[in-house]
Amino acid sequence: MIASSSNPKLAADTAAYFEKNGQPDRAVQLYQQGGQLAKAVELCFRFSLFEQLSAISEKLPPDSDPALITRCAEFFLDHGQWDKTVTLFAAAGQCAKAIDLCIMHNVTLTEPMAEKLAPELGQKGAETEELLNSLRLKVAKVLKRQGNYHLACKMYTQAGDKVKAMKCLLRSGDTQKICYFAGVSRNRDIYILAANYLQNLDWKADPEIVKNIVQFYSKAKALDSLAAFFDSCAQIEIDDYRDYEKALGALREAHEWMGKARVQDKDAKVASLAQRISHVEAFVRARKTVKTEPEETVRLCFQLLDEPTVEHALRVGDVYALMVEWFYSQRQMEQAYNLIEKMVARSIVLAPYLDQEMIAAICASMGAAVPHDPQPAARAPTHAAGDEVEDNIEEDMDD
Repeated sequence: MIASSSNPKLAADTAAYFEKNGQPDRAVQLYQQGGQLAKAVELCFRFSLFEQLSAISEKLPPDSDPALITRCAEFFLDHGQWDKTVTLFAAAGQCAKAIDLCIMHNVTLTEPMAEKLAPELGQKGAETEELLNSLRLKVAKVLKRQGNYHLACKMYTQAGDKVKAMKCLLRSGDTQKICYFAGVSRNRDIYILAANYLQNLDWKADPEIVKNIVQFYSKAKALDSLAAFFDSCAQIEIDDYRDYEKALGALREAHEWMGKARVQDKDAKVASLAQRISHVEAFVRARKTVKTEPEETVRLCFQLLDEPTVEHALRVGDVYALMVEWFYSQRQMEQAYNLIEKMVARSIVLAPYLDQEMIAAICASMGAAVPHDPQPAARAPTHAAGDEVEDNIEEDMDD
């Protein structure tokens, strides 16, 4: 107790006394206080004083002898203390070895540990920018595997690989940071990655998401992808909401952007969109005139049903349903029943389009049994934009 509060020389002399008298734990404490760190560590090794060495390793000054730090690291390595081993190897400038240990023993990296494994430029193991970036990339990969996506993003960014940094953010699902990172990146690939990701969100409920998708695809000059996005919007409006007016607006946007894009088969794609727009326009007009000009509505509907490409533009069941509902409202049961029969003949499931009580009333008036819905056939998608986006995101997130 007296020695611990005295000068370094007396502390060291007293440490020698305790060492000679078989009290290595006290000797270690006083050697450390007396500035003879090597002797303290040596005693820890000799007598397997694990706790004392652990305490010493946590307080090693930055300018400690690398060889001494390495010996401490190897001691902990022999005892399976991976976290301490990694920290000490990093302090000794053996960052690559420390990173390998992280991978082999799945050592969870904290931010302080990650920074030690990628030290400042000029330090041992990071003498050049190339070596430092190599360490950063390795650390970032470990962090990504451990699910620490934000810190991995930071490391990839410091290493100059902004695309991989964005891929980590995509895995994090942090939309705000994804949009911010993309906005300041000035990188075409990153713009596309961000826009692809945003398409999988609930963009219908948040106009800001749509705004960012348009902005990122536009900055990337990926106008064909922008056209595909609006095409996808149109299909969702039809399939999920039966909102053909909004679908028509989205298709017109898709047509406009595709007209500006530079892609193969551009003319064919523009023509296909124009044809779909024409079909949807006709159906929108038919719905609007059903009460004022029902004959015109029926004419437009039958004309649409005769079009070989109508199923690529809208749901045929909606066309039939419009006429069935009109004839039913006018008590023209025979015409309504004939249309139901045509729907059944085309293997159209009635339930999504027609009210069950209405179907029963129509069939009863004709003395016919209510038809059973056929097993729904797989409906060919009008486009593959949504599927492509999901596939792209999976590819985007891979290295």
